[in-house]
Amino acid sequence: MLSLAGLHPIARERAEAALARARARGVVVRLTSVVRSTASQRRLYDAYLARGRTGLPAAAPGTSTHEYGLAFDAVVARGRLSEFVRIAECAGLKWAGARDPVHFDVYGFEAWSDVLAGRAIRRVVYAC
Repeated sequence: MLSLAGLHPIARERAEAALARARARGVVVRLTSVVRSTASQRRLYDAYLARGRTGLPAAAPGTSTHEYGLAFDAVVARGRLSEFVRIAECAGLKWAGARDPVHFDVYGFEAWSDVLAGRAIRRVVYAC
């Protein structure tokens, strides 16, 4: 199993909480990607472009939350994805949505775009 050790401390804390809650509820979650180097992100992005932008999306190198230790990808047991999404969101993570169903991160796409552009982001409060 992949380790969460390389994640930013905030991301790691939230991921550990989500995964622990999932285990307690019998939701099987398998990590498939955590922190990526820029070179690894480049390979994924190039493959994504070569496939004509089909399959799971990949962000351009330098823009992926994986490169900053703020994201992980996970495959969730069949039929339990929506349950894990709720668990992850209650732990302070954002799900990328149906277009990238394996991706969970601290910011979410719109907020991360604001971070990269140097704009302030809105603080999200979770009520779970």
